[in-house]
Amino acid sequence: MAVTHNWSITKLEQLNDGTGTVIEIQYKVFSKNEVSCESSGSVGLDTDSIDNFIEYENLTEEILLGWVKEKLGENLGNHEINNAAWIESVENPPEPRTISQPLPWS
Repeated sequence: MAVTHNWSITKLEQLNDGTGTVIEIQYKVFSKNEVSCESSGSVGLDTDSIDNFIEYENLTEEILLGWVKEKLGENLGNHEINNAAWIESVENPPEPRTISQPLPWS
């Protein structure tokens, strides 16, 4: 069974100037197979030169996730990779590196 990943937005920080300009997006990645794992993070947005400003009321989770994924760039998959590795280690724990045995003369 393959691990599934669900990205969601958990919180938005905006400028306190009445414009509704979002400056930080907090997100989480919920990964599930037989067990589940969650990771989270945040990205800051550059608000110095905004093209195609979207009013706060018109923002959707899809738009915000697009911004998050664009900002994460090549590091985008790290959450999914790390979550999947953790799930794999729980579902199929590795053999221990060492073991304890009774003393040979006991």
